[in-house]
Amino acid sequence: MSDQRTGEPVEPDEPDEPVEPVEPGRRGAGDRDAQFRAFYRELRVDDQRAFYEAREREYDRAHHQSILVRNTLLLLSALLGVAGQFSTGTGRAACGVAAAVLAALAGAVTAFEALIGFAQLRKLYGDTAGNLRAAALDWQAAGPGAGVEERVERIERIFRTENGRWGQLMLQRQEGTPPDAGPDAGPDAGPDAGPAAPERP
Repeated sequence: MSDQRTGEPVEPDEPDEPVEPVEPGRRGAGDRDAQFRAFYRELRVDDQRAFYEAREREYDRAHHQSILVRNTLLLLSALLGVAGQFSTGTGRAACGVAAAVLAALAGAVTAFEALIGFAQLRKLYGDTAGNLRAAALDWQAAGPGAGVEERVERIERIFRTENGRWGQLMLQRQEGTPPDAGPDAGPDAGPDAGPAAPERP
């Protein structure tokens, strides 16, 4: 084949490579799957993990504050008791009364901390936050073709386990036994049902 204007031979154009046809709906399904994974992680995993971490820090602060207040009251009570030994008359009586009042307040703080169970609640929220952190890493490491159902089930099992531990905690308090948040439980530990936990955002 030659160019009619110049008469020089012209090589024929190579045929284009065949384009693989895209099945209808495949691209749309992939986009929806990616959107679901992103929304689920943001709204169900990351948001709830932030909630549990905040609650863990809150109860950790409350636990340490109660210990600090109790120890301070006991220390002041002991100092007043010692000061009363070096006083006479009204001063000794006043030191004795003040020491007894401070000791009673320390006992009240201890009873309040045991009633609320700051340490147990901190552990419960901390265990759930740790499980969610591990699940979030697994969710991030999973490729687009990984089974979404299995990972969703794992995360939902974490929340069911937490609800079950709340139920166990309430039963222990009703029976008068010391509340125990249990060992460091993973997402497969604990019962699957129980009274609802405090409302989460």
